Amino acid sequence: MKYSDALRYTLIAVAWLAIIVAIGCKDYRSFWVNVTVVNHTAAPIREIEVDYPSASFGINQLAAGATYHYRLKVSGQGKIHAQYPGALDKPIRVDGPMLQENDQGQILIALESGNQIRFTQTLSMGH
Repeated sequence: MKYSDALRYTLIAVAWLAIIVAIGCKDYRSFWVNVTVVNHTAAPIREIEVDYPSASFGINQLAAGATYHYRLKVSGQGKIHAQYPGALDKPIRVDGPMLQENDQGQILIALESGNQIRFTQTLSMGH
C-alpha cells in the first residue's frame, strides 16, 4: 500500500469518526440563573442563606442598600428559598418561585423592611 493511499484511508476514517461523534452528541450547553440579592432596609442584614434545588449559597453580611450577585445552575427541580435571622434570631424565611433543571434568566431577591422578602423573576427553559 502506498503512503498516499494510507493517508487517504486515515483521513476518511477520521472524517467518518467525526461525523458519528457529531451525530451522537447532545447539546451540552449550560444554562444559568443570575441571582441578585438587594438589601432595601436601613440596616445591615447578616447570615443570609439562599437555598435552591441541590445547592445553596450564603452571604455573611449585606449592608443597607447593598447588592450581591450570584450565578447558579439549577439541577433538579424545587423552590428557591431565602432566609435570615430576624429579631431575637427568629428566622425570616420566604419561598420563591419553582425552579426546573435548565432554567435560565434572572431572579431578584429584595430584602425589604418589616422582615419581608420579595422575589421577582424572569425565567425561561433553556433548549
